[in-house]
Amino acid sequence: MTASAVDSKQSFFTDDLLKCFVNTASPTIEVLYRKGGLLPEFDFEVSLLQYMTNINLKDPLTILKNQIPVLGFVDVEKTINQTGSTEVITEEPKRELPGKTEVEVQDNKETEEINETEAISDQPLVLVYHTHTREAYIGKYKVDDVDRTLDPEYNVIRVGEELKKELEKRGIPVIHDKTVYDVPYDNSYGRSNAGIKNILKEYPTIKYAFDVHRDAFGEVITKDTLKVPNPDEIPNKSFRQKYIMSYDGKKLARVMWVVGTRRTENQNEDWHLNYAFTKKLHEALNEKVPNLSIGVETKPYGSYNQEILPDSTLVEIGSNHNTIEEALNSVSYVADAIADVIKK
Repeated sequence: MTASAVDSKQSFFTDDLLKCFVNTASPTIEVLYRKGGLLPEFDFEVSLLQYMTNINLKDPLTILKNQIPVLGFVDVEKTINQTGSTEVITEEPKRELPGKTEVEVQDNKETEEINETEAISDQPLVLVYHTHTREAYIGKYKVDDVDRTLDPEYNVIRVGEELKKELEKRGIPVIHDKTVYDVPYDNSYGRSNAGIKNILKEYPTIKYAFDVHRDAFGEVITKDTLKVPNPDEIPNKSFRQKYIMSYDGKKLARVMWVVGTRRTENQNEDWHLNYAFTKKLHEALNEKVPNLSIGVETKPYGSYNQEILPDSTLVEIGSNHNTIEEALNSVSYVADAIADVIKK
């Protein structure tokens, strides 16, 4: 069952919620799924209780109003997207600085010829990195975990490298951080947070950051998969349809943008700044290719490191239901959108 199958409450019944609902029925399964990184960081109890009873577990006043009806007459502004704690960084990650010992990525994709333009800066302006570095697309690779691999030919590193190349064609200097931050999966954002800060110390001219991911639902390729599946024949076809489209004779992986709304008192940047930046990217991409960008999602589960730079965002290029070729086909258009926004 997917969220698209629930007609009346789609704003509440998201794929993330349904996934958590099923697995929460068995605490053992939930623990295993979370340890494997198969479940999102989703406030299931908060969402469900708030939907059924108007009680927000993060807002004690709503609990009191439920127990003491007279408090219902108190006019207090609802605080749905409240701030919370960020992940604790327990150790400095071991990483390789860009430009020193990077993984070489081969790319045989035929791309449309774009004339090199003069660089708008002689110093790095954009950072491309991957908090969930092993996220993979459909392909023949050594499976590290469900739909994950360390093989940079089939994971988001290759998409990030292509994005770097396309942005540099448009005159935008890029640092591509290929550090693996999701081994282990727990506290991936804590490690990438430290990594970003180290990079910004070395390259203080960076003003824009893009955490490149791919979305996921269900399982496509596991350690038991014997051959690469036909993308159009795998289960959860409605989810594949969400992330696939045809344009100019090619299949493209559609794009989703994510902004984290959680901020703590010591985080100075307002998430609305990240949202405004991301909305410009969404609109610019759809001007290039109508409906290529699905939209901008706001999520209260964390900041996704976006408090570090106001012009930073998380971009999901396709999903685990897309091939690597479909994802790569979309990158030049994403680069066009980014270049348009930056140059304006």
